[in-house]
Amino acid sequence: MIYLKDFKQGKLLYEALDSDVRLGILEELLNKGELNLAYFARRFNVSNGAITAHVKKLFEAGLIDVTTSSGIRGTQKICSLATDKIIVEFLALPRTEGRVESAHIDVGHYVGFEVHPTCGIATREKVLGRFDDPACFTYPERVNAGILWLTWGYVEYLVPNYLTKGTCLKELCFSLEIASEAPGYAAVYPSDVHFSVNGKDLGVFLSKGEYNDRSGTCNPAWWYGNLGQYGKKILITVNGDGTSIGGVKVSETRISDLGITEGGQIRFRVSVPEDAEHRGGFTLFGKGFGDYDEGIECRFVFGPSEEEYAD
Repeated sequence: MIYLKDFKQGKLLYEALDSDVRLGILEELLNKGELNLAYFARRFNVSNGAITAHVKKLFEAGLIDVTTSSGIRGTQKICSLATDKIIVEFLALPRTEGRVESAHIDVGHYVGFEVHPTCGIATREKVLGRFDDPACFTYPERVNAGILWLTWGYVEYLVPNYLTKGTCLKELCFSLEIASEAPGYAAVYPSDVHFSVNGKDLGVFLSKGEYNDRSGTCNPAWWYGNLGQYGKKILITVNGDGTSIGGVKVSETRISDLGITEGGQIRFRVSVPEDAEHRGGFTLFGKGFGDYDEGIECRFVFGPSEEEYAD
């Protein structure tokens, strides 16, 4: 899913969609799955150079993934869809659903954790301590972290509580950039990443792998080339209808099930259980790493409480 919090962020996306050939490439991938560049050149009767330029625009906009495959006919570029949904928020429009608040949580601001190697944590300046040492997650400098990774376990964050008297939380959203955590790296390395709020399971996101085919657009120059470079941006939404991830409903957990009260704590946990079917860990990207230069973004939508509405 591509999630734009501000429609002005979508320039690359809009340019990528402004072409019959590029729309055709997307349609072919939707209908046939993975395809190579030579197929598109034949299908649309254009040169290899022109197809390469079209594919580059789609890739830069986050609409497709491009991987390299070696076979009998040599090395070839394989394309596949990178998203199934585009959400654009027109923030300048008046909101009718009620008061809206937002908050940013840096990835190093966790209040609880359990991590198991392979694992690590880094700021934009350096790796904290040693690779594969969970004790490094206790270092004071971790509040400045821009990336962390683990094979199994969890990190838990304390989310601001903006609930006030006479209001009711109608919707809670989290957006974050995440990938699997493979030993070294592997584009195909599935992992079941679980999310919960106040101990209530929200659902599971199947991360496909750890991406290393290019550098993340925000990574510092010194960041190691043999580690994960970027992730996938996902949106978790909890409201009165249940919980969705990337626009797809994943559980019946509703906002009323989370036990959020005025003045109470809101604890958001990201985890990979030890007994997960796909225990591929996770890499969580924050400021200064990956493609989005931000940590965990939270959005709260409020409306009148039932009592207030009745009055």
